Amino acid sequence: MKFKRLIIQFLEAETSSLVSTFIDFITTALLVQYAGWWYVIATSVGAACGGITNAIINYNWTFKGTEQQKRTILYRYFLVWIGSLILNTAGTTLVANIISHDGTAKAFGIVMESKTIVAIIVAIFWNFTMQKRFVYKQ
Repeated sequence: MKFKRLIIQFLEAETSSLVSTFIDFITTALLVQYAGWWYVIATSVGAACGGITNAIINYNWTFKGTEQQKRTILYRYFLVWIGSLILNTAGTTLVANIISHDGTAKAFGIVMESKTIVAIIVAIFWNFTMQKRFVYKQ
């Protein structure tokens, strides 16, 4: 039964991650494509918007809160989110520069492809694991 709950919780977390990633990507795309922001800064702002969305959804749905104080959860979530922000921003920058061949990563498509690859890896291996075992540990 524990394994079944783990699978359900993983699927809920990944659904939350998809919604949050949508917010993140839309924000990043709008800032890069229409506001003319540098993609590294736009990636960080998008990640912040996605992180806030993810925190709200996961607290209320995926992990359904806990007996822990909200302050403790917020503090732990913030630490995990900072790690996620660093991994997403640095990873997107690295992958975009590798894919671009000239190290400039100016093409919008390259930025979004890189962001997608990195977001999937970070969501599965960092965000879910750290939220399950550190933020919402029971």
